[in-house]
Amino acid sequence: MLGENCVRLLMSEGVLLATDLHPQLITSMPVNYRPLNITATDEVHAVLTEFRPDWVVNCAAYTGVDGSENHREKAWEVNVTGVRNIVDNLLTLGGQIIQISTDYVFDGQSGPYDENAAVNPINYYGQTKLASEHLIVESGLPYVILRTNVLFGNATNPSASFVHWVVTRLTRHEFITVVTDQYGNPTWTNGLAEAIRQVIRDGKTGLFNYGGADYVNRYDFALQIADIYQLEHGYIKPITTRELNQKAPRPLRAGLVCEKIKNTFGFELYTLKEALIRMRGA
Repeated sequence: MLGENCVRLLMSEGVLLATDLHPQLITSMPVNYRPLNITATDEVHAVLTEFRPDWVVNCAAYTGVDGSENHREKAWEVNVTGVRNIVDNLLTLGGQIIQISTDYVFDGQSGPYDENAAVNPINYYGQTKLASEHLIVESGLPYVILRTNVLFGNATNPSASFVHWVVTRLTRHEFITVVTDQYGNPTWTNGLAEAIRQVIRDGKTGLFNYGGADYVNRYDFALQIADIYQLEHGYIKPITTRELNQKAPRPLRAGLVCEKIKNTFGFELYTLKEALIRMRGA
């Protein structure tokens, strides 16, 4: 979702090269494209040496939180080794990286968190994302790390979107269970892509949080989706994280304080209602 939105916004900013494992996802857009697996050292070297980017926006990640517990080697390979491949080449070629990170680097005991809060991931996914942050910072490469959370938006393949899941199930009059005790500030991918564009335009570096303006639990998020899409609340059933019995522990009160990025780049965050309305109208 995020990569596709970035391509749409950044095509007019300069010479853009899009890469993905799945070329069919971006064939609808007039953009230069190369297939790329960031875990393949030789592929990364070949693409970056040929294109010599000023910026690499790394939207690639193994994002399955439960899957990361079961497939730790794969999660590490994508989230850490892949990042190392990019960083190692940029150190030689020149250029900067924008790395997408997560509020799952925190334990969720006292969120939302600002950029100075102590990190303490409680699942393997969070550990891999924190390891990639450390790798980038310690490399000496100019960087921007954008921590974000609960991404939603339109995309050619919308399967990863919580909004798509809720709307699809409720439209079919199917019951869904949604947790009431996992909090965050859901992030519209269009808004995050706009933030990435502004970062590139301004050339500032560092660690920033970016999320939506509203701090809500997943159940209330689902209710707002139902409202905007004019669907029935009655099919949404509340459940606790303990009852859901997920494989990986979740940081319950996570989420992000985003004052730094607002003050640095001078833009406002999207409210959840505004983002959902604009998403539905797109």
